[in-house]
Amino acid sequence: MTGVPGKNYWQNTADYNIKVNFDPQTRNLSGSVAIDYVNNSPDTLRQLWFKLYPNFYKRGVMRNYKLDAVDMTDGVKISKMTINNTDQDQNSMMIDGTNMVVGTSPLLPKQKAHININYSYTLNRTSHVRTGQIDSGSYFIAYFFPRVAVYDDIDGWNRYPYLGTEEFYNDLCHFNAEITVPKNYQVWATGNLKNTAEVYADKFVKLIGQAERTEDVTTIVSEQDLKNGGITAQKALTPGNLKPIA
Repeated sequence: MTGVPGKNYWQNTADYNIKVNFDPQTRNLSGSVAIDYVNNSPDTLRQLWFKLYPNFYKRGVMRNYKLDAVDMTDGVKISKMTINNTDQDQNSMMIDGTNMVVGTSPLLPKQKAHININYSYTLNRTSHVRTGQIDSGSYFIAYFFPRVAVYDDIDGWNRYPYLGTEEFYNDLCHFNAEITVPKNYQVWATGNLKNTAEVYADKFVKLIGQAERTEDVTTIVSEQDLKNGGITAQKALTPGNLKPIA
């Protein structure tokens, strides 16, 4: 009656370590994701279901939203996948639209599975549905990594495909993300930037630090700064490390 979860409540969860590179010229995103997935359910899992949301743009995939032909792609390409350090045969990865299912050795209640996936895909240029290129120098990139689907005591695995107009939901998880882009590009993301001094020029490092210590509005990058350039550190970049805000 209080709304507090009962003693039998459970939710599966995972820790994600994501490393991606984005090339604005080709719109190619490539990288890897390491997942520590915890089965908190009372059930033994013999399959793992994943969501490949960029496959919304894959040729031949079912959708209920019209896309421009220029945005049709080959979808998410999985170059390598391991579960508990065992290589997975690509022929055994059943991909159907935004869903991917992989058989696995039994994952018992309270056990953890370690998953590694190397992947890539091409970002859409128009047809903006949650994600895509905005203009010649701006890109909105979302749902850009393979994610374990929800397993619950209502539907079991969430097998519903993403068709374009629906909302969807995921387990509560933790994320570390390392995002590599060319210099003079800025990354805006949910989370805490962990290597500010490595990726911004000194002036902006100081402004970011100032903003973190005050509740007042602080302008980090002004319109004039954009015209002047030199906002990011003018050197080879170390990938930014973003951690979620509690």
